Amino acid sequence: MKRLPNNALHKALVPFLRERTGYRVYDYVPEEAQLPFITLGAVNVQDKSTKTEDMTKASVHIHIYSNYKGRFEINNLAENLINLFAVEQVDLSAEEFFVCSQAIDLYETYPEDEIGYSGVLTLDMLIQNKKEE
Repeated sequence: MKRLPNNALHKALVPFLRERTGYRVYDYVPEEAQLPFITLGAVNVQDKSTKTEDMTKASVHIHIYSNYKGRFEINNLAENLINLFAVEQVDLSAEEFFVCSQAIDLYETYPEDEIGYSGVLTLDMLIQNKKEE
């Protein structure tokens, strides 16, 4: 692994999610944030390079929050994200990376103490470094 895709992922995912979902999307959640919203969480990377290609598997946690008293809104938002990533590729070309594959691997929901629900989706991506060294 010669280059980490982490910064490129954050730089691309925040506007990607904002433009395509219509929800508020935060890299850092301000105190005055209004529900529902999406934020990015942990990013785990693993080297998947071959002799000829610099490859990384990235797992990105996408957190979603809702103040709806049931699971309906959180599940709808999750389903929209799952379908979005199934049909539309994240573009990392500005940072000289290419997303070879992407898919939601896991989705979980949790009741919040105060009100509503939160959820986390794990987006798995296989990313190739295209920058010539």
